Amino acid sequence: MKMSQMACLCHSGRILLQFKRILRNKKDSYGMTVVAATASVQNEKLKARSFEKQLSSGFFLFAFCGLLSACGGVPETYYYTLAFEQNAPLNDGHTPLPFALGVEKFQSETIYDDDRIIYRDSPFEVKYYFYRRWVAPPRHLITEKVLSYLADTGLFEKVTMHPSTVNVKYVLSGRLLAFEEWDEQNNWYGKVAFKASLYEPATQRVVWNGRFEHLQPVAKKIPSAVVEAMSVSMKKCLDDLARSLGKEFNVQKMIP
Repeated sequence: MKMSQMACLCHSGRILLQFKRILRNKKDSYGMTVVAATASVQNEKLKARSFEKQLSSGFFLFAFCGLLSACGGVPETYYYTLAFEQNAPLNDGHTPLPFALGVEKFQSETIYDDDRIIYRDSPFEVKYYFYRRWVAPPRHLITEKVLSYLADTGLFEKVTMHPSTVNVKYVLSGRLLAFEEWDEQNNWYGKVAFKASLYEPATQRVVWNGRFEHLQPVAKKIPSAVVEAMSVSMKKCLDDLARSLGKEFNVQKMIP
């Protein structure tokens, strides 16, 4: 407690005692002055109580900080990303299609703009792991994975972000629909779902649509195992995406 604050409390106490003596010993001599003195005492009491509340709040805040310190402080935040092995080139020796493909940044539902890992057991409620986070919001992660995966397939002559300075014949756009831990009864799953469209940038004509979803069981009920299951789900969805695009462009064998 600061010396100035202690002095304030002592001063208030002295004033209170002084007026109590005046009221006790000279109650009949002062008339209206007694009323004014009483009002002053009450004001001093209110000031003292207000100050005590401030001291109390400060004490509990200090005690809470001390408790956190004693318990090791704020929990550590862990960051995760998707990881899986890329297949060998998937066009099975075919010459790449003679054009470039552009990939737009994926859009997402509002809840997937957050970098906290989501877990759900109902379509109506969303829950978060506060100290388990993605290295970037999910829609950025999925855009990167789609771009790198399709580039590695060897299906297209070039795969690039769109817009860019590269002249592309088609553009792939998409929207993330699910990216979370899904809990069902006693089981946990890593869930990924997205839809994608292929269009001609010159005419905006849509030439292909697809929807992809996978639910992978979680091996162990811990956040890191959830991320592993979601990585598997993402890989399955990308395999299906590559198959569908290969079929669209008459490439017969895309996925072993």
